[in-house]
Amino acid sequence: MKHMFIAFALLTFCVESAADFTKNLARASDTGSQGVTKNSARDMGPKPVTGDSTQGEELYKASCIVCHGPRARGGVGPRLAGNPVLASDQAFWKIVHEGRHVMPPLKGVVTDQQLADIRAWLRTLP
Repeated sequence: MKHMFIAFALLTFCVESAADFTKNLARASDTGSQGVTKNSARDMGPKPVTGDSTQGEELYKASCIVCHGPRARGGVGPRLAGNPVLASDQAFWKIVHEGRHVMPPLKGVVTDQQLADIRAWLRTLP
């Protein structure tokens, strides 16, 4: 029973966090809401987008920190600082677009530019 309560609490937390995700990113973004790049099923990432690490840090703090912790050291979600997935375009875009485990899919919720900005900042971390 205790494990069911913990699982329910975690699920509720993740659903509420996902609901606030777009609102927090829009607030943190200087450019506001942008159009999302449409990708085919074969193309797991956007056309190359240059990320802005300064903007990425603000976007991360607005939403990602809740699950991935301060300085991306991990928490509910895995450690992102130094994570090899950041070096692989295909793996990174697949995870952020489709989601994984408790992380919701972000395709259509967060712009590819915002995700590229967050990734650029994450890649600066040891």
